[in-house]
Amino acid sequence: MASNPEQYDSALLGILQNEGKVAPFIDVVLGFLYRRTDFFRIMKKDTDKLGFPPGVALKLLENIFKKYENLAAQDYKRTEEMKNLREKMTESASKESTDAEPKVKVITDTEKTPKESKSNEEGSKDEPVEKRMKEMHMETPSDYQMKESTSQDKQNTESSKDKGDNDETEDPEQTRLRRELQANPLTYNGAERESYYWSQTITEVDLRVKVPKHIGKGKQVKVELKKKHISVLIQDTDNSWRDVVNNDISWEINTEESMWTLNPGEFVHINLEKKQERWWEHVFVDEPKINTRKIDCSRPMTDLDDEAQAKIEEMMYNQRQKQLGLPQSHELKTHEMLRKAWDAEGSPFKGQPFDPSKFNVDASGIVNFDN
Repeated sequence: MASNPEQYDSALLGILQNEGKVAPFIDVVLGFLYRRTDFFRIMKKDTDKLGFPPGVALKLLENIFKKYENLAAQDYKRTEEMKNLREKMTESASKESTDAEPKVKVITDTEKTPKESKSNEEGSKDEPVEKRMKEMHMETPSDYQMKESTSQDKQNTESSKDKGDNDETEDPEQTRLRRELQANPLTYNGAERESYYWSQTITEVDLRVKVPKHIGKGKQVKVELKKKHISVLIQDTDNSWRDVVNNDISWEINTEESMWTLNPGEFVHINLEKKQERWWEHVFVDEPKINTRKIDCSRPMTDLDDEAQAKIEEMMYNQRQKQLGLPQSHELKTHEMLRKAWDAEGSPFKGQPFDPSKFNVDASGIVNFDN
């Protein structure tokens, strides 16, 4: 595999845009292997120097497909786990805010039983992970939620000033239409307009510009992407060109990271990378605004950098281990160190099998041996 898997994206994107669909694109790639390599040549004898033994080339393709299929499945799993973790954190915060009065007797530290003290220590074992993330100037999940909430509140205030409405003014029909838009991948967190659909995440916008049935090839479409302007032209049946979209967009985009493909006879799919992470109220400046208070503001875990993802995965792993009554990551590291020293010269446990039940590791990593 290439050290930089994205280094050929520009060349491959040009082919994909010209072909319009994934199937013809794959056909082009395999056609190249057929014409210019020995990939499809079958070795008949052991002395043959070109080609592959029967079935090996197909197996190679299957292995590569399964590799990326597994990567996609892992991305989906991480996103779902992050979503569940965020929901649990939100529910926990909501529960704490509604408990105005204590419903149980408050016990001081001196009154706690050994069992309760151990339980409290276990409950704080996730704290060092967040603490280390803060020391590394990384956003913890709680920081991220607060940042997202603050950013969203700011946009909501702006939206309220522009529209002069609030949550209570939405009538049942508007609610029904909004739910239909959210359920449709083409309009998720976006809207449907006369000539296009649009959807968005915090980092990207997917714009799908409708085209007539006779538009079947990339050469029948011209797309121009600028920092704050998009134009889409199509070729009519009389070979003349006309604008389908030609307008300024509401916020700047990174043109080098944005791309388009054609869905023949349906739409031109334009993927726009936002220059600034924020929720858009509309794509084009003269388009009616959507209510960003009513969209799904969750953020996929895959949008975070590798280091942040690793820390969050560690927190989720620790949470699962805690629920199962198993050692968490910081405990496992300490266990490994103690295992090496357990039977060392001078150890009081020399000659005895390693027994984790004889000690416990608190949240700060200190080991306490039971008497």
